[in-house]
Amino acid sequence: MNFFCVHCHFHQPPRENPYLGLVPTEPSAMPFENWNERIFRESYLPNMYAHYTRDGKVLKVVNNYQGISFDFTYSLLSWLLKERPWFVERLKRAGQNAIASGFNHTILPLDPEEDREVQIVWGIRAFEKVFGRRPKGFWLPELAVDKRTLSLLVKHGIKYTILAPHQVKTKGNYLRHHLPEGHIDIFVYDGELSHGIAFGELINHMDEVIRRTRDRKGIILIALDGETFGHHKKFGEMGLAYLLESHPNISTLEKVCESLHPEGEADINEYTSWSCAHGVERWRSDCGCSTGGEPGWHQKWRKPLREALEVLRSKVKERLFDVLSQHTLDPKEALFDFVEVLMGGPKEDYFKRHLKGHVSPEEKRKLLRLLYAYKYVSYAFSSDGWFFADISGIEAVKNLLFAKRAIDLLGDRSVEKAFLDILSDTPSNVQVYGNGLGVWQKLVLPHVVSERDMVRSIVILELSDLVPQEGRLGKFYYKVEGFEPWRVFLKDEETEEEFYEAEDLKDFSTDRIPQPLLGWLLKGWVMEYFKEDVEFEESYEHLFENLILYAKGSPFECDDLLKSRVKDYLKLRLYLLLKEVAPLEAVEELLKKAEGLGIDLGDERLKFWLEEYISRKVNLGLSEEEAKRLASLVKEYNRSVGRMELMVNLWELQNWAWENRDRLSGEALRLLDFL
Repeated sequence: MNFFCVHCHFHQPPRENPYLGLVPTEPSAMPFENWNERIFRESYLPNMYAHYTRDGKVLKVVNNYQGISFDFTYSLLSWLLKERPWFVERLKRAGQNAIASGFNHTILPLDPEEDREVQIVWGIRAFEKVFGRRPKGFWLPELAVDKRTLSLLVKHGIKYTILAPHQVKTKGNYLRHHLPEGHIDIFVYDGELSHGIAFGELINHMDEVIRRTRDRKGIILIALDGETFGHHKKFGEMGLAYLLESHPNISTLEKVCESLHPEGEADINEYTSWSCAHGVERWRSDCGCSTGGEPGWHQKWRKPLREALEVLRSKVKERLFDVLSQHTLDPKEALFDFVEVLMGGPKEDYFKRHLKGHVSPEEKRKLLRLLYAYKYVSYAFSSDGWFFADISGIEAVKNLLFAKRAIDLLGDRSVEKAFLDILSDTPSNVQVYGNGLGVWQKLVLPHVVSERDMVRSIVILELSDLVPQEGRLGKFYYKVEGFEPWRVFLKDEETEEEFYEAEDLKDFSTDRIPQPLLGWLLKGWVMEYFKEDVEFEESYEHLFENLILYAKGSPFECDDLLKSRVKDYLKLRLYLLLKEVAPLEAVEELLKKAEGLGIDLGDERLKFWLEEYISRKVNLGLSEEEAKRLASLVKEYNRSVGRMELMVNLWELQNWAWENRDRLSGEALRLLDFL
């Protein structure tokens, strides 16, 4: 029997500001608001709508998740559940191909045993919550492995996992590893093919992959980061779709597990991973493996960073288990079950199930503070924090922010002092920071959000008509009452703590408004200014246009200044039309006007705005006639700009057409480039 499988590991670290419950603006992800948004658009969504093309025409749209094996870490899934719930619902349709993973991507062999078991249990429970069944397979974060971790997987019912060729001591693609607790099956991925697709050029030569694998007996597995397809490798999802549609032996690990017996037995090489040549040293020492940075940079910061976090973790666990022992029937089970609360389950149900007897509201809040301190110190060990070049990197800084939140929830300044003593001896490669303490002071503390900051932010957002008087913002419930001063009720929906403050805004400063709230506020203010500016300029519109028309072929001293003024005005009007999802007629009219005046509005920002506009139009619902006009507008615009990097993609409109193909005319499908 021949089986060819592709496994995609999809992961993003937790990106939320733990003081706010929202992902901040990340400038490096522009034009998207943050990296989750950007990678969703470049990889996760394209793999659900991968275009299988021939000669520039779309043959079909392929849901790659239906043909691959895959896992999503919960740190990514939790964001998708909040921001793109419809995507998760569609992903569930391919849930038979999914396997579980660690809850937030810690390096399991480096975790104390009780913490790695929590990561495994929470990861399995998260899988069950999303996909509605027990998982058979489990993806080890970074494929970091030791026998004790495999034993814990067996203990919790896992049947198989995936490893790299250098991690097993026996040749083979599907092997069985025996442990005192039982056995676990190991799928060994093809290193040459996987590496060639992820880091070489094989992704552009899928026919070669098919030629090399179609007649090989047994199972062949390619395993790699799912973000390879579309994010790391642009249009990579199309290569994957071609492979899935063209290979004669496509299968999934779940199907292989059901129909094939392992070909032999194997021992493993402990404390190894798939992304560090030195085992698991990338996450605890200056081993030389890094991504990014400058020549000569070291990673001497890795070991003391882990030491500081371990000191904090031990303190959090000490306090937590002391309180759990006082108030719960089984502290270990209470910690395991807390994942249900993290995934949105009612706290009262959790307390009824686990508390020994009556506990005061204050004692419940204390318990919640410690349980969330454990969550955040666990997040501080997310592997991405050590993967890159310096402790000042965005991933390490976010881990430190999670640590700060855990410290604040613990409420013990002596713990923070011990933590910072170690950070002060943690060297950074960036001179302006000097060490971990400099990173803490300059990059971490500015993201700490106080209750007063939240109160002021809510008041100014409400005054700007950007949020209602009552509602939820991040992890807070709030209610605004009165006027100068405003009275704000604030409830932290994690810890159940409540605050009630008056705010008069007398010493208001935008410096204390956290991202992304500041971005929302500035955008709101700017939009109002833009609208007023456009309304003012409208009275001069015909005058300016006539002057440009009169001057055609007769350059004069202010010619360039006039055209620049009109271009800015038209660009501003177009921006407002697109952001407000104006009727298509208004957009068409403005673009024709610009063309008639000889003014080129095309640039990368307009490409992004137009693609956003198409997406919103699709989500609001289209008729066939609207779709045809939108396609014609885009094609005409693309002809006018002439440069590939500025051309607007019809991709989202084509996805809509594919889903509605049974009710669309042949004319519409041809206009949207379907064969």
